[in-house]
Amino acid sequence: EVIQSMHFDGPVESICFLDDGDTLCCYVRGTSYLSYFDLKDGCKQTKMSLNGESAGTGCFDEHVSFAVLSLNPSPNNGGKYLAAATDTSRNIILETRSERIVRNLYGHKNDGFSNPKIAWSSSGQYLYGNAQDESCVCVWDIASSSIVKRLDVGMGGHSGFVRDIYSSRNTDTVATVSFDKSAKVWLRGL
Repeated sequence: EVIQSMHFDGPVESICFLDDGDTLCCYVRGTSYLSYFDLKDGCKQTKMSLNGESAGTGCFDEHVSFAVLSLNPSPNNGGKYLAAATDTSRNIILETRSERIVRNLYGHKNDGFSNPKIAWSSSGQYLYGNAQDESCVCVWDIASSSIVKRLDVGMGGHSGFVRDIYSSRNTDTVATVSFDKSAKVWLRGL
């Protein structure tokens, strides 16, 4: 049974639940913000700029040069942070329900033809992500904003592009799937 139906001006590219399912967060292509919907308050919408805290100062408020193609809340601190994978070789760690950009993660390649995916480690210390031009999973240390490991074919990884990543919230187990027609389960990705 449909509880609520929402309509947007563009295609919804990514979506996730927050607050144990009480809040829905989504990104609509062509917008410069994330939309948060309070499901306990008639789907009241709050918009938060993806331009960081400088939004509202006249610097390209209504424009971003990327699309958010995957959203994933942090596993600890009640989803205090939100990871956003973009189509511009940039993953962003945002403070949930704010315009504060905590980290920008670079070192991989994604563009408008890619399918970026991300997943948190169970501790929230690392972020796993795929890359358009490599058959690997990049592992970023959130504190340093740097790639600390690449889970690639030399480590028993995929020989084709990684299409999706899922990380257990309770253990350090990571699962990946690829165009090489395989699924891999990584125990302790680091």
